[in-house]
Amino acid sequence: MRLNSMLATVLIFLCSLVISSCSNDELAPISLKNRETANIKLNYPNNQTYSFPLQGGDGNYEISCDKPEIIETKMISSCDISIKALALGEAIITVKDQSGNTLDIHVIVDYYTDNYIVSKQDIFLTGDLKDSEKQTIKEKALATIPVKTGGGYKFIYTDAEIARGKVLVYQEKFGDKAIEGSFERKSNEIENEQWGTKHLISFDLTLPEQPKRTFIISEYIPSSRTSPIVLMAFLKI
Repeated sequence: MRLNSMLATVLIFLCSLVISSCSNDELAPISLKNRETANIKLNYPNNQTYSFPLQGGDGNYEISCDKPEIIETKMISSCDISIKALALGEAIITVKDQSGNTLDIHVIVDYYTDNYIVSKQDIFLTGDLKDSEKQTIKEKALATIPVKTGGGYKFIYTDAEIARGKVLVYQEKFGDKAIEGSFERKSNEIENEQWGTKHLISFDLTLPEQPKRTFIISEYIPSSRTSPIVLMAFLKI
């Protein structure tokens, strides 16, 4: 009888160990729900607050930030955190639970940017001209275009309205030896019977020692719906 009691005690003890071990193993790592990584990029300046749900761990989360001057963060529910950009830079948000699990969220706060790389250039002429005259005009016009094939424009928006900021003009190769200036972005709508309303975006460029130019983003709309719409840019000279 005593032997059976001892065996029962041992079995209960072993079962407790197995159950406890299984319970610890079942805790998934802490992660951001519906995101593959723990890297977040926010635009600045921006007055919006973004929320991100947490998952995994034991569910009892606490958060801290190594650079509160760059981002403002807090728990807004038992499993949701809010993040607001306060300044440019990088910060780490550390999430901990009561079981010792942790997650580091890497947050980068930077200006919103648009990049345009010139892949091809051409000149469109109208009027009754001879082929030789057209060729001469095209060659002269191409020579005056400030950005060559392979170069491009980087528009860095420094305002919350995404309307103006700094422009970097790469004349020969995108990313190399930029001319720095300023720009103002404008948006208009054009009507097309086949495709409906299209948006036309223009950038008024101000560059040092150069005449003011307008960089226009549009779309080439083919006559057939089976043909792709091609992004085009026009530079008023």
